[in-house]
Amino acid sequence: MIRRYIQNEIKDNKLLSVSTVVFMAASSCLISLALVLMMSLFGSLDKLIDTAKTPDFLQMHMGEIDEKSLNDFASNHQEIEDWQLITFLNLENYEVFLGEENLLNNTQDNGLCIQSRNFDYLLDMNNKIVNPNIGEVYVPISYRQLYGLNVNDVMRIADYELTIKGFIRDSQMNSMMASSKRFLVNEEDYKNLLGKGSEEYLIEFRLKSDTDLDLFRTDYLNASLPSNGPAITKGLIKLMNALSDGLMIFMILLAGVAVLLISLLCISYITSLGVEKDRHEAGMLKAIGINNKEIRKIYMAKYILFSITGGLIGLLTSFVLAIPLGKSLKEMYGASNNNLLIFVISVLISFLIQFLIILFVRSVLKRNNKLTVLESLFFNRNKQETSDKRQTLLIGVVMTVCVMLILIPQNIYSSLASPDFVTYMGIGKAEIRIDIRQSEDIDFLTEQLLNRLKEDVNVNKYVTLKTVSLPAYTLENKKINLLLELGDHSSFPVSYTMGREPVSNDEIALSVLQAEDLGLNIEDELVIGDKTYCISGLYSDITNGGKTAKARSVSGIQDIKTMWTIVYVSLNEMADKTGWIESYQGNKVEVVDIGEYVNATYGLTIKQLSLAKMAASSVSIIIVLVIMSLYVRLLIEKNRSDISLQKALGFRNKALRKMYIKKSCSIPLFGIIAGLILANLFGEMICGLALQSLGARGFSFVISWIDVLLETMKILFTVFIAAYAGSGAIKDVKTMECCTGKE
Repeated sequence: MIRRYIQNEIKDNKLLSVSTVVFMAASSCLISLALVLMMSLFGSLDKLIDTAKTPDFLQMHMGEIDEKSLNDFASNHQEIEDWQLITFLNLENYEVFLGEENLLNNTQDNGLCIQSRNFDYLLDMNNKIVNPNIGEVYVPISYRQLYGLNVNDVMRIADYELTIKGFIRDSQMNSMMASSKRFLVNEEDYKNLLGKGSEEYLIEFRLKSDTDLDLFRTDYLNASLPSNGPAITKGLIKLMNALSDGLMIFMILLAGVAVLLISLLCISYITSLGVEKDRHEAGMLKAIGINNKEIRKIYMAKYILFSITGGLIGLLTSFVLAIPLGKSLKEMYGASNNNLLIFVISVLISFLIQFLIILFVRSVLKRNNKLTVLESLFFNRNKQETSDKRQTLLIGVVMTVCVMLILIPQNIYSSLASPDFVTYMGIGKAEIRIDIRQSEDIDFLTEQLLNRLKEDVNVNKYVTLKTVSLPAYTLENKKINLLLELGDHSSFPVSYTMGREPVSNDEIALSVLQAEDLGLNIEDELVIGDKTYCISGLYSDITNGGKTAKARSVSGIQDIKTMWTIVYVSLNEMADKTGWIESYQGNKVEVVDIGEYVNATYGLTIKQLSLAKMAASSVSIIIVLVIMSLYVRLLIEKNRSDISLQKALGFRNKALRKMYIKKSCSIPLFGIIAGLILANLFGEMICGLALQSLGARGFSFVISWIDVLLETMKILFTVFIAAYAGSGAIKDVKTMECCTGKE
């Protein structure tokens, strides 16, 4: 009997049956897909870090170095398993060509290195340690797609040519969010090219697993060892690598949870619609003595079959989609070593999702089975009014979630694509950024540049910021090595989480991570040289390890060496920005459009988010279309008697459809409004939590209101189309049903 019932039910209600399976499959698919990608990402990343033997603590340093002091420090610290000193030859981007592409507009610090001796290995595409021959170079994997490179293409540094032998994975600098990229060459080529750039040192330590990194960093600084540059830990390296792809995966997971919630509500509608259609038949079964439990078994058998089918389809679809979506992960980090675990957990998660759906269906059926025989056979207005209120609330919730599912990815995409986003990276809000680095005569080049800017009629405003590395002390005498940016910080400000930029010579602002590391807040004090500085504000920064500071000037310290200089520029409205940038480029000066800088750093992430928002929008529109059609049909099914009576009184189908379209279209408006509000509040919180771990606080959306309006109009149009399509069921209501009942 159950098999015959299921066969007839599928045959007579193909749309409802397919819709139920689709919603079950969609829930399983998206959550399983996010899980597969997430486990693949962290599995591949962990494998890469283990194979490359990434350092636990890394100190960058520009300037002279004393290896003996480093060796003595390592000898006196038992927590150090191994250490090494690596050289990195910074190149001038305008002198570097990859194939036919010049790196003039590249925003990365590009340089050469040789293969490490003990750890921090650069790996080929099989995650094997590679050693190039003379005349060969291995290029960062992130540049292969960016510049369309192939093996045997030529890399040219000024007049020196190297053959691209392959591509490397760099566990430290793989991500475009890392500000530097290493090219692997033979030791002989490195020596031949020494005159083409300036050397920087990477002082790297491998530590025992139970080492307190904060304590180790403090010991390093107190030993007065080389520290003219940022310090980075393995945790930050892993986070930087995972962030860009992790954001896309997080959006898929968010969409999966939203679709699961929506699917439960949609299945509730479908179940209620099926029960409503079978109300008289169920009443007859009850009247002849069949109890609720047996009736529920008949319905549950159908939904268990749908659940198994939907779960398998969703699981298989997630594995199929994971292949193209995981292609970039595999290319960047290599294959994961936990495929069996991924498969097992994905199956378990899919089973758990379907189990939750079945429990939900059971609760819906139990609620409907509470109807008495008379209530099942005859109309009860009070019961219907209660049911209508519940269905109206559910529709509002579904619309709210759908709007959030559309707008959160849209707002995150527009925020990251906006030039204003750089203010959360510790970069001033300007049109153009000029960097002067990797030179012994930084101050001289800076002076030349400023003289030229002073005479340039196309320049509206500019400011110079010099970064130095200075020892600083808290009032508790805790020593730190501070990356301090000196200059006027009010002209092109960054985003301040608390307080404001330093405006007097005795004030200093700290990045959020630096303040947390020191346990300081605004109005606390720091000592630099012979002067005490009051903390005026905390700002967001995800550059240089997220630990920086800003001040107008320092005093009482002799022979302060400039590490690099940044000049922010805004041009007059009539100026040709592209031509202006080209005219200033070169001679150890890097000039970039801030918008291009963001695109270069987050281009891949923005591209992935663009795909994510389009997918989320499409899924949401389909859900709105289905759920609204089902809602209108359920509404008509519950009001068949009234509609039949209205027809008997002379109302035409067209007038009745118009009435139901108006009624059903007005209900989702509250859900859409709630979705618009929550998408901004909840979405900002989600994105803010992700950026907070990197030191970016106080994040707020940069909303493209035109896109928001277009998406809202799209939803409203979909609601109307669905209501129009669903109201077509009115023509199936017979005039005499109010007297004879449904046939």
